Amino acid sequence: MMMVEISCTQCGANIEITEDSGFITCPYCDSRLYVEVDRTVRHLYLKPRISSNQLPGIISKALEKFELTQPVELTEAKLVFIPFWLLRLEKGILRFPASELEFEELKKFKIPVGELLPYEAEIERNYQVELPELELEEIFHLPLVERVKDQIQRVDLIHLPFYQVSYKYLEQIYSGLVDGAGGKFFAQQLPPSPSKEKDRYFMKWLGALSLIFLLEAFFLPRFWMILCAYLGTGVLGWYVIKKDLEKKGY
Repeated sequence: MMMVEISCTQCGANIEITEDSGFITCPYCDSRLYVEVDRTVRHLYLKPRISSNQLPGIISKALEKFELTQPVELTEAKLVFIPFWLLRLEKGILRFPASELEFEELKKFKIPVGELLPYEAEIERNYQVELPELELEEIFHLPLVERVKDQIQRVDLIHLPFYQVSYKYLEQIYSGLVDGAGGKFFAQQLPPSPSKEKDRYFMKWLGALSLIFLLEAFFLPRFWMILCAYLGTGVLGWYVIKKDLEKKGY
């Protein structure tokens, strides 16, 4: 297997490695590096600030914005480090997820650059760490990057902490992500909000009552019979809907 020599991005020492891509540790300063073919990039991570016992409160607060005020029960929480590419330009920064993301919001996630630390191999022994799926060379071929290729000063691989969570809301299980550093909640699927539930409920009853009124108008021979039928159907419908709404807690 052919050996190549690279320079450590932390201490500058020359390191002899194989041609394979992946993680290595500098034998001189113990820095964790990511090597991709002939290119070596600085490997950093963000330390989590949020503990697992804070997650129910974070999820509850996020759900309140959608009129979802029932108690939240956390059923599972797993801390995972997700990779991002960070391209530092002469003026500005470009960020790209380094793996496929189920949450569209994460594609615009802002990395808090000032708090990044050199990556530690210890992280891989204690937590799940996802490897980059999007190669660095693929990033360089994106139209946005090609336009500023001459302005790129440095490329970093950043691993950010996220909690993969499952929680119970009104006896149903939902999942999402919580930013382990800032506490932002990303929902994969939200529970239905009360206002939308009410809208669907009333639309269902409106359709049913409209059909009943139409049948009464078609089959009853006299106008006064139709009016009486409409009045009786309306009163009965109002009573049934009122009781059903009280039962549902609306």
